Amino acid sequence: MATVQEYFDKQEGEVQSIALALRAVLDEMIPDAEVKLAWGFPCWLRGKYRVASIIAHTDRCNLQLWQGSALADQFPERIEGTGKDLRHVKVRKIGEVDEGLRAIMDAALALDPKAIR
Repeated sequence: MATVQEYFDKQEGEVQSIALALRAVLDEMIPDAEVKLAWGFPCWLRGKYRVASIIAHTDRCNLQLWQGSALADQFPERIEGTGKDLRHVKVRKIGEVDEGLRAIMDAALALDPKAIR
C-alpha cells in the first residue's frame, strides 16, 4: 500500500512544488490533523471529519474542501465545483498558494466540525 509521502514523491516538476506547498500550508494550519490516503489521495482529518485533500493532476493540483459548498459564495473567484458538499480550488502555479488560499482554509477550519464529513 502506498503512503502519503510516496504520493508526494511520485509527483514531478511544478505539480510537485504546488503539492508540497499545499501540504505545508495544511500541516501548518491543521497541526492536529491525521493525514492519510483516502481514495488514493492525501486527506487531512480532524477525528473522523474530513477537512481537505490534495489531488495532483498533470497541470495543477486541486485542494479539495470537504465542506466547500458552505464557502463557495464567500470565495466565488477561487472555489469551484457543483458537488453537494465537496468543492475545490484549482492551483495552477506556486504563486496561487497565497494569503487568499490561507483565508479559504481559515474559513474552512472555522466551520463546525460536526458539519465536516
